[in-house]
Amino acid sequence: MICPHCSTAVKFNWNFTQPQLFDQENEKGTEIFYGECPNCIKLVIGMQEVRVPYRNGTFEDFINETIYWSKIIYPKTNHFQNSNDIPKLYLEDYEESIKVLSPSPKSSAALTRRLLQNILREEFQISKNSLAEEIEVFINKPGIPSHITDAVDAVRNIGNIAAHPSKDKTTGVIVPVENGEAEWLIEVIEQLFDFVFIQPKKLEKRKQELNLKLNKIGKPQMK
Repeated sequence: MICPHCSTAVKFNWNFTQPQLFDQENEKGTEIFYGECPNCIKLVIGMQEVRVPYRNGTFEDFINETIYWSKIIYPKTNHFQNSNDIPKLYLEDYEESIKVLSPSPKSSAALTRRLLQNILREEFQISKNSLAEEIEVFINKPGIPSHITDAVDAVRNIGNIAAHPSKDKTTGVIVPVENGEAEWLIEVIEQLFDFVFIQPKKLEKRKQELNLKLNKIGKPQMK
């Protein structure tokens, strides 16, 4: 697999924990697997759901032959199930920011600051002289949930943008970051992706499904 830390194709020797959260009826359990990258020697942790044979009231020893799903939980990776709904240009910058988060928080923050500004300009038609000014306009827009506006507004404070002109007016520049700033910027981008792209697609799909049902019973469709 590709190491999520160093982006090198390597073979991991995984260690596995005893499965937990058993579903006795369907013989399913969730287990943690972990290992060190042989190239960068950094820890990678994953979680997966596996078949766990249940016989005579006990869980038997088993070899994982059936894996229902598997995902890396550390380091952070793209967890969007509907990533096809996100424009490729945005998604590439987001995934790159996650990839470099561990080795270079400064580079990750530069990518996500630029990405945040691009989203505000392209999706909300907000274009000012600085990112701080654009955030000010965004948080005062009607119809945006408070948890989104609060998260975006916090970018100014966590990154102390007012004291760093490079963060404010040349957002893609690599400059020192505050503790937790790079991680917070990624969280904000994820919330924006969900609000701007993923949820509208889900609502549209549900509307289409409902209209099909209404059509079958001879009722007028939703507009």
